[in-house]
Amino acid sequence: MTPLLRLVSHLVFTTALVACLGARAAEPTLTIIRDGVTRTFELSVLLKHEAITSIKTDATDEAYKRPMDYVAIPIEALIGDLGNDIEATVQFVALDGYAPVVAAKRLPKVGAARAYLAIEPSPGAWPPLGPNKPSPGPFYLVWIAAAGSGVTPAEWPWQLATIRVQESVAHRFPAIAPDKSVRRGNEIWSGFEVYSKQCLACHTMNKQGEASMGPDLNIPLNPLEYLTEPAFRKLVRDPKSVRDWPASVMPGFDGKRVSDGELDNLIVYLRHMNSRKIPPN
Repeated sequence: MTPLLRLVSHLVFTTALVACLGARAAEPTLTIIRDGVTRTFELSVLLKHEAITSIKTDATDEAYKRPMDYVAIPIEALIGDLGNDIEATVQFVALDGYAPVVAAKRLPKVGAARAYLAIEPSPGAWPPLGPNKPSPGPFYLVWIAAAGSGVTPAEWPWQLATIRVQESVAHRFPAIAPDKSVRRGNEIWSGFEVYSKQCLACHTMNKQGEASMGPDLNIPLNPLEYLTEPAFRKLVRDPKSVRDWPASVMPGFDGKRVSDGELDNLIVYLRHMNSRKIPPN
């Protein structure tokens, strides 16, 4: 082989090797964090998980709005048994920073519903979410038998990167919780539960929380300081009817997502939090 051919052959081999290594490095991974231990799983490994199975969602599937078939793993098979830790929460962090928190006790069973991690076997295996949009893969939290079980749209996060088992929201972020003088079970705490379930995924409160998609809901101003109550209700139900801009991503929360009673409690909670702002930095 001439020196020139040897050089060309070497370049071809090197390029192929780099491409192969790059493809391997680019394989999607899922990180699971619990009890201070971080585990990372490649997609190909999860597809070989002993608990993987075939499931079918119903028309409540938040991504596709119709029944879908998936290969999936029961969530408890990934995060382990949480025993009697009824205050534990599980945070699902998406690639875009969306980070909903679900009460751990809901995941194994909500009525007839059960949570699974759906896995997109390969790029393009699932339909895109719309023109020029990706699919909800590679990892998507889905539920079987969700219709009528109280599973909310916020509890179907997709494009997941990290699953984190942690303590309650009130314990981790005390500046978000109602004042200690407020007894459990009243409207303020009920509103806090609505905030934790529907708002915490995108908004911080008193600069506490881990989301980064929307503005803080108390600092520098609480929404009820610059919006009338009717305008705030309208914002929750139909954001674009109050303010609209190209980068806006806030969805509308209709009565199925947030009932009128839950919205009433959220407003009570926000008014309470307005009275306990943290000092501005």
